[in-house]
Order: sequence, then C-alpha cells, then structure tokens
Amino acid sequence: MYGGSRRMFQRLRAIFSRGRVAPLALKSLGRQEAAAPAPARQPHKRDPADFVEGYLRGIHKVRKQRINFLRAVSGVCKARKAKGLTTLPFDKEAVGEEIKAIMEEDFFCAGPLSLQAMNTLGDISRFQPPLSKGLRTAIAGWALQLVVNGTPGGDSHPGQGACEAAEEGLRKMLQELLREDPSASHLVGLLERVAYWMQSGRVAVRARAISLSSSLLCFASGLPSFQMPDDVALGHLLVQLAVSLADPEAGIRAQARETLGQLYRMLLCHQGLRKKNTREPRWRRDPGQPWKEGYLHLVQVGEMFREHLTPEQTQAFLEAAWDHVLRLGQEWVREGGLFLLYSLLGRAQELLEEEEEDDVKQNLSALLYQLWRGREVPPEVQALLPKTVKVTPYQSLTFLKMLQFF
Repeated sequence: MYGGSRRMFQRLRAIFSRGRVAPLALKSLGRQEAAAPAPARQPHKRDPADFVEGYLRGIHKVRKQRINFLRAVSGVCKARKAKGLTTLPFDKEAVGEEIKAIMEEDFFCAGPLSLQAMNTLGDISRFQPPLSKGLRTAIAGWALQLVVNGTPGGDSHPGQGACEAAEEGLRKMLQELLREDPSASHLVGLLERVAYWMQSGRVAVRARAISLSSSLLCFASGLPSFQMPDDVALGHLLVQLAVSLADPEAGIRAQARETLGQLYRMLLCHQGLRKKNTREPRWRRDPGQPWKEGYLHLVQVGEMFREHLTPEQTQAFLEAAWDHVLRLGQEWVREGGLFLLYSLLGRAQELLEEEEEDDVKQNLSALLYQLWRGREVPPEVQALLPKTVKVTPYQSLTFLKMLQFF
C-alpha cells in the first residue's frame, strides 16, 4: 500500500514537470478563481454650472476655490454664448455679489484674483437680466479704487505689464457694463467716478483716470442705442473733465483736450449740427507764451459749449466751477475752476491782462482769496454764494499760506 502511494506521487510529479497541468497556487486552494482586474477609475469632471451652484449655496465656498469659481462662471458664459443663449443657468445677481466680495479681498491693489474677477464680471454682463444699479455701481467704484488709485499686481514697483493688464481689464469690464446698460445716466455716473481721480496728487493716477474717461466716451459713442445726457449732469461733468486742462503735466492736458473734443462732437451730433466724423476743435496756441495755453484752452471750453447747454446745464456748470474755486485742494484745480467760471460768463480775458506768468498767477491767487471771502464776486455768481460767509482768522491764514503768499 505504501509502495503504491509512492508510485502515484512520482507519476504526478512527472506530469507536472512536463507542463501538462498548471501548478496550483497554495493561496488559491479552496477559493474561486480571481476575477479580472477592474479598469482604472476615471476622474469625475464636475459640470461648471453645478460647481457654480454649489459655490453659491456654500458647498465649495472656501478661499482656495475662489479662482475656480470665477473660471467656472466664465466657462459657462462662453459655452452659453457659443450656443446663442442670452440667459445663465444660475442667479446672475448672486454671482455678481460674490464677485464683489472677492474683489474686496484686495484692499490696496488689483491682484491676479481681482483681474480674473473683472474679466468674469465682463462675461456675465453679456447676459440678461442686467445687474442691479446698486451692485453695478459698487463693483465699478471698487474696481476704480483698485486699478486707478492702487498699485496693480500688489508690488510696490510693478512692471509695465502688470499695470497695462490691470488697466485693460478695468477698461473691458466698464465697457461691458456700459453695453449692458447704455443709458446716459450710467455713462455720466461712471465718468464722474473716474473724474474724481483726475485731481489726485499723483501724476500716474491722474493719467490713468483721464485715459480711461476718453476710452469710455469713445466706446459709448459707438453704441447704437446710446443717447447724450440731456439733464443737468452734463454741465457738472463738463467742468470735472475740463479742469484737467490746467493740469501741470503736458501729457494729461493733451489727453484732456482729446476727451473734451470728443464730448463736444458727441454733443453736436446729438443736436443734429454735425456728423460723427467731424474733426476735433482747433485748440488755440501761443508759441510766444506756451505757459498760457492751458488758460486759453479753459477759456475756449466756455466759448465752445456756452451756446449748446440748456439753462439748467449752464447753471450746473457755474455751480460746479464755483465749487472748484472754493476747494482747499491743489492750486491748479482752483485756477481751472476760476477760468471755467469766468469763461462761461464771458469775462475770462480779465484774468489774462498781465503779460508775465508770475503776475498772472499772483493776480489769480489774490482773486481766489477774495472770492473765497465773498468779495469782488461777479453779479452773475452772487446767487451761488451763501447769504453769509464767515471766515475765522485761522482759516484766512491757512488759505494765504496755501496760496504761497508767505
């Protein structure tokens, strides 16, 4: 019996050695044959619209997901636009609120996240319904603060590329907002916000502001449904733009002339007096006294627009010019307001009777002080003055020092 078992074992070993039967793995004994391996699981691609909805509901709303949220919104916008759709699959106003919150994270400068936010806002502005006026105004104001008055890129010495990218992003965003609402009141509101920075103490800020105002005017004039403002806001806006003609920087003065010439053409076209391709007005030159040219251009503004403003707009122009005269700001701003005030009254030549620059500036400073005290006020301006003007000795001394009398 024992010998028979041994012979059987030898025969089995010979069969296995010739490869007739595959050897059995010890681990597989008593078990079912292993199933074929499952294919590798592909990563799940999230639908951008679902991701946006989740972010709005707070599911993905964490700091590191903000850039993904903005990109997802832009991706949905591009896909919907390619299909010819005019609405978005999520709440546009809620997305706008989130974009505003993201931009507010950058307090002093327009960083990469704010630049992406401006691009995304421009994307959603192409769809209906339009953003609410309050939200649109808040976003535009914050973006202007970041780009025009801030330091693009968050660097104390940003490169030219960072500055240009920030300005271009802001320009495109504001243009898309204008396309969304091409009303005159919207344009005037934007320009008034931009004009605020035209009187900054920093040259770079003033240059960015005047360049942006010219770009917005040019873009608005090309919109088929745009209409020139007929209300009193035009008179006030005109003064805000024209004061830059007194700016000490030649480049800013040149840009201001271009902006005002553009506004003048738009006004004439609106009144049916000229065609859109009308040339800009010829600005006066004085080769012998180049320092006078800024003053001459201020005088020319009053002469150009005087006949085309309504009585209400003329009153608004005078009030805005008078407000600039009384401002305790930069001297060239007060001088600009003074020339605009007298130019609309037809009395600006009185301010240029002297031939020397120092004499003209001294006379202007003296007249500004007298007007500030409520003295020597032209009869036409009396209605703009308060009934009583009380000035303390301290205020008088401060104003005199500011005018460099001492």
